[in-house]
Amino acid sequence: MTPRISVLMPVWNGEEYLASAVESILSQSFTDFEFVVIDDGSDDDTWRILAGFKDPRIRLFGLTHGGLVPALSFGLRQARGEWIARQDADDVSLPQRLERQWTAVNQQPDAVLCHSDVEPIGEGQPAGQARFPRTQAMLALRLCFQCAIVHSTVLFKRQTALAAGGYLEADRAAGEDYSLWGRLMELGRCIGILEKLLRFRCHSESTSKRLNTAMLAAARRLGTEHCRRFMRLSPEQAARANAVLVARGRQRRWRDWAWFLSHCAPRLRWKSGEVYTWLAWQTLKTVTG
Repeated sequence: MTPRISVLMPVWNGEEYLASAVESILSQSFTDFEFVVIDDGSDDDTWRILAGFKDPRIRLFGLTHGGLVPALSFGLRQARGEWIARQDADDVSLPQRLERQWTAVNQQPDAVLCHSDVEPIGEGQPAGQARFPRTQAMLALRLCFQCAIVHSTVLFKRQTALAAGGYLEADRAAGEDYSLWGRLMELGRCIGILEKLLRFRCHSESTSKRLNTAMLAAARRLGTEHCRRFMRLSPEQAARANAVLVARGRQRRWRDWAWFLSHCAPRLRWKSGEVYTWLAWQTLKTVTG
């Protein structure tokens, strides 16, 4: 029988946390899934660890090392389930993750994506976390200046993702997921589950990797593109809107924020009380410096 969900996990030299990640999927309360695992040319004990699991739901593939995006694209083509759940090889899904997400998407006939909040673990944990976007409108606004979804928490519709172009190598520098969420958002409903359904591993080197020049430039490009599409702005207006949203504290001038409030925010395709509350809070912070 075709499984309802395909869990997709690429891994490259992930021996340290791999067993815990695999076990967290195999112990899910929801059991109608296949586990598509792609070893992307590891030269450590990754393959031996994976081969040691004898669960028939695991479909193990070995590739020559080509990077995360090709491995994800390969896995997406191999998957048989209607829905794709992502799992990174160093994160831990809580036992009811798939059950909670499956229930959520089946309560919304037009759902194409579901994501959840996370519990950070490991080294280099952030000093503070941004508020979890509970509505599609808030998620859209956040995507205009940052990737607001943890990749390992998602459950998305496979055919919709393929129709949207899947994972694009051109967007790898900003995170292979950032543009995909924006493309999916325009094709159906995105559901946020406030519950922490994943233990997300932070690494001490993660911040410096995220903040290199190439990644910042790519993230600005994608954020600007989301501003253009979600608020129906010209390319010049979208670039200005993104710059206003990215600015923090004293970097944000009142004149620019007032322009965003009057010319951009009203055009956001989706509306919610959560967005209005966030805009009010940002206004207060901008006024008070």
